[in-house]
Amino acid sequence: MLKILLVDDEQFTTEGLISMLDWERFDGRLVGTATSGEDAAKLIDKLLPDVIISDIKMNGMTGIDLAGIIRRKRESMRLILLTAHGEFEYARKALQFGVVDYILKPITREKINHLNELLVKLHVQKEQHRNSYLFAWDNQLKEDLLNALRNKDCDFADQFFQSALFEELMSGEDCNAIGVQLIDYLYQYLSEINVSPKALNHSRNETINAFLDTGGRQHKMDFIITKYYDLITSGTDPAPSHADAITSFALKYIKDHYMDPEFNLSGLAYSMNVSLSHLSTVFKHATGNNLSTYVTELRMERAKTLLSDLHYSITETAQMSGYNDAKYFSKLFKKRTGRTPGEYRNLLIQGGIHGI
Repeated sequence: MLKILLVDDEQFTTEGLISMLDWERFDGRLVGTATSGEDAAKLIDKLLPDVIISDIKMNGMTGIDLAGIIRRKRESMRLILLTAHGEFEYARKALQFGVVDYILKPITREKINHLNELLVKLHVQKEQHRNSYLFAWDNQLKEDLLNALRNKDCDFADQFFQSALFEELMSGEDCNAIGVQLIDYLYQYLSEINVSPKALNHSRNETINAFLDTGGRQHKMDFIITKYYDLITSGTDPAPSHADAITSFALKYIKDHYMDPEFNLSGLAYSMNVSLSHLSTVFKHATGNNLSTYVTELRMERAKTLLSDLHYSITETAQMSGYNDAKYFSKLFKKRTGRTPGEYRNLLIQGGIHGI
């Protein structure tokens, strides 16, 4: 599947592209639209489009500015620019910023055909890249991850878990299979350091089941990230310099954003301009909790508060607590409290809950 984000301040252009493009031909899905470069930049991390089709000249941030952001943040994303005749040379210069191609306005059927062909090529490239990576999955990456665990190599872990490739793999159809494989690598490492095989097998099964029960791509990614960093950063104490400032910022950022279902640990580290490994180490040392556990606790407490208000359904409570998947939210809530959200609400109404 090729995920497309359309960016243009002229609504008729966006609507025209939506209706004229042959979405089935390149297995395309429209993940969002934006009317400005600023809005598009905010959507990049949230929607993770494969291709952005953007007007080159808009009020405020231009298509060229957007190209610079994509090049810095998400090199795997592809940008196609829409340009008027007067901006032709400007658009040609944009190719040096990694822009794949440009389409001259006005948009005609012939130009739509060209755009369809281009999107087909980009889809094929994406699939080839993904398949070649999966082919090598059991070889080089396995050794790299095992060595990162053995040597507590935070740099490699940061590079992999904050890469567009990790996000791409975890957002595809093989998400569960890849997640289980990553968990298996963890337990292979634990077997090397003489952890009891019986205990390992039981723990592995529990971990895999917990991962498979986890709902939503972001939650699955954070699950894997947390498991790896708990091992890689174990036994390491952060340097005292600026550790308090990092913890303070992280706590505030989490409290401001944990209700957003798209909140994720990689985005938190990116916003602070620190590595995931350093943030994980500092936060756990300061609070005694890993990041994922702390976020979950905040979300559960908010859910309890919302459940006391009968205006909100269980699905609305889940979404307002940071979970798009109400089924996963209910499972997690029961695991944490011993009751389903509905049971918890009924006991609240009956006055049978005190300090749970």
